[in-house]
Amino acid sequence: MMTGRQSELADRKLLQALAAGEMDALAAIYDAYCAPVYHLLRARLGEREQAEELLAEVFLALLDRGRRVNTIRDLRAYLLTIARNKARQAVRRRQRLAREPARPPAEAVTESDPDRKPDTIVVQNALAQLPVEQTEAVVLKIWYEMTFAEIGQILDISPNTAASRYRYGLAKLREILGESNDER
Repeated sequence: MMTGRQSELADRKLLQALAAGEMDALAAIYDAYCAPVYHLLRARLGEREQAEELLAEVFLALLDRGRRVNTIRDLRAYLLTIARNKARQAVRRRQRLAREPARPPAEAVTESDPDRKPDTIVVQNALAQLPVEQTEAVVLKIWYEMTFAEIGQILDISPNTAASRYRYGLAKLREILGESNDER
């Protein structure tokens, strides 16, 4: 596993290659960051199909920067911030068109989904019940082991706010999962 410094250097080289027009660099960036970007989109939107569409848009936005990709200081934070903004725009667009409530209903994950294990289904459905802000903080902290400072940077909030959203989210998850375990 690469250290933070090694990862930064590898990202810097990839961004320089991308700025020079090397499309293999975009493929390497996609391979390195598609999972965290997708999970953030899925947590924010709740729908797999829309998350997959926006995933492509995030990486196209990176490509659209052209030679200016060299100005990106933290590639992971940059991509996750774009993902969050695109998801926010999609939710607003959906609300405007369909006059839906503030949080779109999360797509229920069913046992017929071949890529899901039963425990994963329970956790995904529990995450869908959290407020979006808490879901984002929990996903970024647990799945991607980000610090609260990094989460704050991506979500444009203070590290303390990131930490409190994470704590409240975990407490709510425990409550939800405790209730679902009691029902079995």
